[in-house]
Amino acid sequence: MKKIISVLMVVCLVLGMSVTTFAERIDDTGFGISFTLPDTWTDVGDQNTYVFEHRRTNETIVIETYRNDIGYSLEMVGVDAIKAICEEVYSDSKLSQDLSSHNDNIYVNVTTDYVNDGIEYHNGIAYYKYEKIYTANATGYDATRFYRYCYVTAQNGHLYFYEYERRDDENNFIDLYNMLETLSYEIGAIKITINDEIIRPDVAPMIIEGRTMVPIRAVAETLGYKVNWDDANQMVSMIGKDGTALLFGVGSDVAQKNSEAFSLDVAPFIVGGRTYLPLRAVAEAMDAKVDWNGDERIVVIVK
Repeated sequence: MKKIISVLMVVCLVLGMSVTTFAERIDDTGFGISFTLPDTWTDVGDQNTYVFEHRRTNETIVIETYRNDIGYSLEMVGVDAIKAICEEVYSDSKLSQDLSSHNDNIYVNVTTDYVNDGIEYHNGIAYYKYEKIYTANATGYDATRFYRYCYVTAQNGHLYFYEYERRDDENNFIDLYNMLETLSYEIGAIKITINDEIIRPDVAPMIIEGRTMVPIRAVAETLGYKVNWDDANQMVSMIGKDGTALLFGVGSDVAQKNSEAFSLDVAPFIVGGRTYLPLRAVAEAMDAKVDWNGDERIVVIVK
């Protein structure tokens, strides 16, 4: 993970004048996110990473995203796994190494003052938050206290990391907080249309092993099927208006259509209380045509 580490010995010249700030809306289809941030923050990153520096302080906000095959919820990725990443990245030894390398290899010692973590919700999205306060010391220089906050979530097949850093006398954390409250992942989500009508399942579709997986009820009912769930046997059954019967079992890569078996590339599974089925296989079993518009991330179903 690319990290932007503030140089320990920089002196910030704070402007004493009153400055009017304006919020800038950023829509990034490549990152799959939309958010608002005041124009007191300037992006100095590249096409792979947002690095916002505050114009009047040493504060930074870094946004990074990584493709992840199960990056559709914190539940799927696992909070313990994300916590382990944060503990490694923000370990005293790693922070000491980074600060030393950015200060002409002057050895900088780092000691932890405070660590806290937990789950927070912003704009309806769950984030794992890792907060660390630490002090950096180097021979011949005054000690500097740093504050790091990292918010991590999983959406649309990606892991998203939002990192904020400040020092004792600087605090525009509210800008990051407000950004998270406005942040949306809608432009990166997979969309489904059936006969030119947008279908909105109660949770977002996923792409697993190259196959679009959906909580199938909204799609099936739009195509005229009644859906039933057999909890005891972990089975999903669907009956069409013409009497066509489909049967899918959680964890099984073999399904049935009118008692005839057919294979699935990805077996149905359950996440967050929702049963996900492979959309193309189900739709084609219902005699519908399925196409994928990768540029706009839209599944087009016609029947």
